[in-house]
Amino acid sequence: MSINFFNRPLILLSVLLSLMSIPMLGHTQVITAANAQVEAEKLERLWWDQVKNADMQGLDKTVSPNYQQVLNIGAQNKAAWMEIIKKAKIREYTLSNLKATYSENALIVSYAIATKEIIDGKELSTKPQYRLDVWQKSAAGWQVIAHANLNPVP
Repeated sequence: MSINFFNRPLILLSVLLSLMSIPMLGHTQVITAANAQVEAEKLERLWWDQVKNADMQGLDKTVSPNYQQVLNIGAQNKAAWMEIIKKAKIREYTLSNLKATYSENALIVSYAIATKEIIDGKELSTKPQYRLDVWQKSAAGWQVIAHANLNPVP
């Protein structure tokens, strides 16, 4: 009489569960095509709400120290952008046509935004304008690392 030490269904289940958990190691959330749009919209609304509410402390956490943006007046770093935001007065905004793609720990987001905004005493166009943002996930969470706005800024 032999004793069977291996329970094949139990071993198979253990192997399958182990294989399924490998992609999730080190990640609290796995970004997929299905949820990239949802995550991107959540991040963009967080950022624009912080801008609208002049939440400089929130923006300091949301915007990466390595942030770079390009405007019609040239490229800027985080400090230069924060100075512009201090002067901006956004009363409301509307996001539309949001499209998100993802790559490993990054979300690339394009969208149109219509704002009621004043910068340096000048009212900007309320017509929807396109933007492009790049968000990176790190130990600090999601941070915007790049922004493109090629519309006229005073």
